[in-house]
Amino acid sequence: MNREHLKAFFWLRWRLRVNQFKRAGTLNLVLVAIATVCALASAVGLFFGGFALGLWGLPDAPPAVRLYVWDGLVLAFLFAWLIGLLAEIQRSDALSIDKVLHLPVSPAGAFVVNYLSSLLSLTLVVFVPAMTGLLLGQVFAHGPRMLLGFPLLASFVLVVTALTYQFQGWLATLMANPRRRRTIIVFVTGGLILLAQAPNLLNVVRPWKGLDEAARRKSAQMAEIADRQAAGTITGPEYLSRYKEITDEYEATKDDSANQLKGRAERTARLLNTLLPPGWLPLGAAGLTEGDYLAALLGTLAFGLVGAASLWRGYRTTVRLYTGEFTAREGKAPPKPAAPFDPTKLRFVERRVPWVSEQASAVAFAGFRALVRAPEAKMALLVPVAMVAVLGVVMVTVEGSPPAALRPLMAFGTTVMLLTISLQLTGNQFGYDRSGFRAFVLSPVPRREILLGKNLAVAPLIVGMNVFALLVVGAVFPMRIDHYPAVLAQILSTYLLFSLMANVLSIIAPIPIKPGSVQAAQVKIGPVLLQFAFLAVFPVVLVPVLLPYGLHLLVEELTGVRGLPISLVLSLAVLAGAVLLYRRALTWQGDWLTVREQKILETVTTKVE
Repeated sequence: MNREHLKAFFWLRWRLRVNQFKRAGTLNLVLVAIATVCALASAVGLFFGGFALGLWGLPDAPPAVRLYVWDGLVLAFLFAWLIGLLAEIQRSDALSIDKVLHLPVSPAGAFVVNYLSSLLSLTLVVFVPAMTGLLLGQVFAHGPRMLLGFPLLASFVLVVTALTYQFQGWLATLMANPRRRRTIIVFVTGGLILLAQAPNLLNVVRPWKGLDEAARRKSAQMAEIADRQAAGTITGPEYLSRYKEITDEYEATKDDSANQLKGRAERTARLLNTLLPPGWLPLGAAGLTEGDYLAALLGTLAFGLVGAASLWRGYRTTVRLYTGEFTAREGKAPPKPAAPFDPTKLRFVERRVPWVSEQASAVAFAGFRALVRAPEAKMALLVPVAMVAVLGVVMVTVEGSPPAALRPLMAFGTTVMLLTISLQLTGNQFGYDRSGFRAFVLSPVPRREILLGKNLAVAPLIVGMNVFALLVVGAVFPMRIDHYPAVLAQILSTYLLFSLMANVLSIIAPIPIKPGSVQAAQVKIGPVLLQFAFLAVFPVVLVPVLLPYGLHLLVEELTGVRGLPISLVLSLAVLAGAVLLYRRALTWQGDWLTVREQKILETVTTKVE
């Protein structure tokens, strides 16, 4: 590939990206341009901020602080990089090799163009200037030896991008088999989400628990001498002397624990940086400030070798993919005979929901079956499930006990958090249907029954997680017996109100979702802004749901009478009102869906089929 070919391919890549933004609308193009300018401005600001930190902030800092600064930069970079990888799990080449093989371009040249196109990411634009500025500031502060940090940084970026590109290519080969695609997407997405929750393990380890124990011991001793002074067993001077002894002992213990914690943290950090490859950049950059060249040279060599090997493996995998090696079949297994039809057996989608019409029941069971099968729906539910798991770990490991009046609010707050996180799924009910939405448009089912069935399809998953969270909170921090059904009534009321708002959002701002991913097929800023507006209005809607518990606390505070199930009775009344409101509003929303269904169909089937 010569220079002119390279320029032509980069121009083609640029035009494809510009046309993609133009198809999303003028407003979207303007907002993307503004976001790009802000990202570039942030990159410039981070470059000079890193330069100032390296020149004036770190020269006099201890070696451990320099290591921690680089560790923080690398961890933030890798976290942002994983988020970008999560948005596009399977590699999507800028230029498909099979479409350019008729041109005088080698597969290796097309592979290089695709790899270089993958470097155009917001993460690199933001973090690489910050690291470069930090290194440049340390060059002026510590001398020319810090110049060895630049090839170390370049090789680090090479190995991250090359491994990512190879990983995406490997997934592309596995996903050539459609039967593996769903499982791979769900497991990779779940793994990345759980990896992002790794910092919460600090709540389990709690390396600072020695300081907490010293503080509790001091509080107990202070309370003891205060009681003895009040009882007259010690005099004022004895109290002051004992007070000083306790304070000095606490300060000495605190300083000793802090020093032990710092030493343990520094040893752990250096060990982890030595064992884990991402830590070689911080270890080498921090070592150069102390005159240690070996870590930087070895890190550069190792990163360079691994990056080059990854690119070579990625190229070989790409060639094998486009030559059909992964999709070729030596022989096709005979199809399995279909099971004989049993007219007496009740199918899953033929079941009925109590007190619900047959049409709404069919939509509910069909929608639930689609949710548990579609990989994009599973990925949308992974975040709430992970949050429930993290919440359980945090509550089990937390020390102390919150006030009894706060515990029902903790359970209700968990409900609000889970509903908010699930907005991507519940607020875009028709975006996951794609071409399947035609079945609703062509069916004679009343539109209110479609909305009701959609809400019922999600209810076992969302409400089930909320009930599980309530049981976790109630098991760790027990509440009064009447507060459990009261919070359950609040959960149901909140879900009904949330469903009405999610129906409105689904009708006016549908977003088509690509099959097998959580990416939108066509990103527009308008629906995204409406989702933010939804999140801003949702807390106001919750005021009637929380009002019963507020009145419960007010009555107990004013009258001093405790034990009355005021919150339960009022919460049941609010639930009855929410049911009536839901039934009436659902009819109005069904009429609105009838008016908007053609526009929704056009939106959710665009560029998806």
